[in-house]
Formats: sequence, C-alpha cells, structure tokens
Amino acid sequence: MNLLVLSTWCPYPPDNGSRLRAFHLIRGLAARHRVRLVAGLQEDVAADVGDGVPEPLRALCDDVELVPWRWYAGDSGGAWRSLLSLTPRSIAEMENPALRAAIARQLVKPTDAVLVLQQGIAPLVPTSTPPAVLEEVEVTGPERTWRSARGMARCRYGLALWKANRYWRHAMRRYQAVTAVSEEEAEAVRRVLGASAAGTPPVSVVPNGVDVSAYRRAPGRVVPGRLIYNGSLSYAPNLDAVRWFAEEILPRIAAEVPEAHLVVTGRDDGLAIDDLRANPRIHLTGFLPDLRPALDEAALCVVPLRAGGGTRLKVLEAWAAELPVVSTTLGAAGLGARDGENVALADTPEAFASAVVRLLGEPDPAKMLAQQARCVVEQAYDWDAIAERLSNLLCAVAAAKRERAVS
Repeated sequence: MNLLVLSTWCPYPPDNGSRLRAFHLIRGLAARHRVRLVAGLQEDVAADVGDGVPEPLRALCDDVELVPWRWYAGDSGGAWRSLLSLTPRSIAEMENPALRAAIARQLVKPTDAVLVLQQGIAPLVPTSTPPAVLEEVEVTGPERTWRSARGMARCRYGLALWKANRYWRHAMRRYQAVTAVSEEEAEAVRRVLGASAAGTPPVSVVPNGVDVSAYRRAPGRVVPGRLIYNGSLSYAPNLDAVRWFAEEILPRIAAEVPEAHLVVTGRDDGLAIDDLRANPRIHLTGFLPDLRPALDEAALCVVPLRAGGGTRLKVLEAWAAELPVVSTTLGAAGLGARDGENVALADTPEAFASAVVRLLGEPDPAKMLAQQARCVVEQAYDWDAIAERLSNLLCAVAAAKRERAVS
C-alpha cells in the first residue's frame, strides 16, 4: 500500500515522547508498506538535522520532506485578537504555507491512505484526500488545565477548552478513523465528537510502546540512591514535574537517604532552569541517544507528573528495563498500572517520598514491581505489535474506500 505519513514532529532524532512514537510507528509501517513522509522541522532539532534528511528516515521512506515549522509558543502578541475568534489561537497562529504546499505535492502521487500523526499538522491537511486516519488525538490535557485553574485563569482556560472542543468536533469528522493512546483518552475523544452524531469516525486505541527486545537490565551497575526521570524539559509538564520533585519531594527523601539524587535525561537546551542546574542533587544529562545505560544505573524511575495528557513513554521504557517506578496517578494513567503490583502510586509530596524511601530500602518488593511491569510491556506494549494494529486500521479504511468506489 502507498502510505503518506504527515507528522507534526520531525521523527528524528527521537529525543522526546512524540518523536519516539512517530519514529517507531513509521519504522513499523515501513516494514509493511511503501511510506512517504512530510514532517514539520522544529527549531530545537533543525541544527542537528541540517539541510538534508537524516539517514534513518531516508532508509525507511521512499520520499521525505522536512519543512521548517516554528512551534506555537503563545508569544506572538495576538492574544486580544484571538479572544474574538472562534478558532483556537494555537491553530490560527500555526499556518505554514510551505508545509501546506509539501503536503499538496505528495498528495498528487499515488496514495492509498494518509496517516496524520498528532493534531498539530491536521489543520494543514486538505479536506479532500484519500482515506485518512488522525492518530494520537489528545483532549484531556486542556480539560485538566481548566479544572485545576482558579480565578480569571479558569475563565481563560475554559474559553480555550470550549474553542478547542468545538474546532476538533468538526475537524475530526473529515477522517475515516481516529486513534488515541488509551481507552480513557478514547472515551474523552468520543465525548468531544458526540457519539450519536452522523459521520462520526470510530475511535480506536493505539497505545504508546517500547522496543521490548532492546531493553534488558544489565546487572551490578546501580548507583546507590540514584533516581531517574527520563523526559525532555522543553515539554512544560516535564519541567513542572522535575521542579516539584526537586522542591517538595527530593528533600524529604534525602533526609532519610543521604545519597539520594535525581538524574534527568532529555533535551534542556536554552531553558531558564538555573535553579535546577544549581541543585547539587539534580544531574542534567541533556539528550541521550541511548537511554539504556542511564536506566541500568538507576535504582528507581520517578514520574511526578501533575499535568499533561496521553500516556507516558518514560514509564514503558522503565518497565521494559525492569526498573521499579514510583509515579503520580496521572503519570501512569492509561497503562494498566496497578498500585503495589507493577508500580507504586503517590500523589502528595509526603506519600511520594515515602514510597521512594521504602523501595530504596526494600529490594525484594522493588524487584517484584519491576518484574510484573516487564510482563505488562511484553504482553501489550511492544512497538512491532502496535504498528501491526495501526497498519490493519489503515488497510481497513483504504479497503472501505475501494468498496464504496466499486458499489
């Protein structure tokens, strides 16, 4: 099948959760179909990518177009103008004629199906295309932000949520299918769509995953007291999580475990994080091309997330490496996490610190959590099986279009 993939994120280097997902899905689909790729090229990786196409993408795809695209940052000065518009500001200010033209060029070529990776690029996709699937729709993050806000901020976020839901309710109906990363997210997407509305596309679950075969914990390398948070600090919920951990949780842990410290992997270029850099118990590595050695040296993975939607690749990576995880309920949402079975869940600084201290001091329960978690990823979260599920969905929508054409 000739498959056109339109990716919100440049899939390489795979240095954050969105890029990791895009890269692994493209790799799995390229083993089954002829893939062409158009992707936005964000500023944070433009220098690394340069003017060419990264060899891993060239090897997977018949054709690749990477188009510079400045990610919406809310700093364009159009706040008052956007207040009067029904279109969400994040969409109105993301127009990119060059990216739109690249999509149009590829659509002229033989195409059996179109896969749109994430909502960011979706507004640039023409309404008249071959059968299309909108992948990894996420609507719960903005709703959580609104629910947690207070005062005038709650009014502002409420208006933004209303606009976003209104926009996506209409926009999703031009697709033959929609996916979400968990059943919880899928249910939220169905609520936005309106289950009984005519022309509503089905919503399927295509979870996040991990390359299970590549992760096997090397014995004897654990650094005493080492905790790890594997996530890019350029993503605001990750930065909030690390700051909360550094200020509210880590001091409580260190009072009982003097050698406790946190290693944070992931891109941190150009961020105003002097407070974290100055903290002697926080070690920032920047982006690591291979995360496995850092996971091998950690005693625990901590996921103190308080915001954001979707599901966490960082949890799946730790589970695959048989590394015990302590997480907030939100941080492990949608992954089949069971407190005390495959993860330790805690939502207050006191409870979180207590869980970390307990598992650092009790190797047997920690090992049991890690082993059960490894079983979970082996059974449900291997990237190859996930790519097969998405491939089947794309084949189904393409076949349905052919059948309608014949009839």
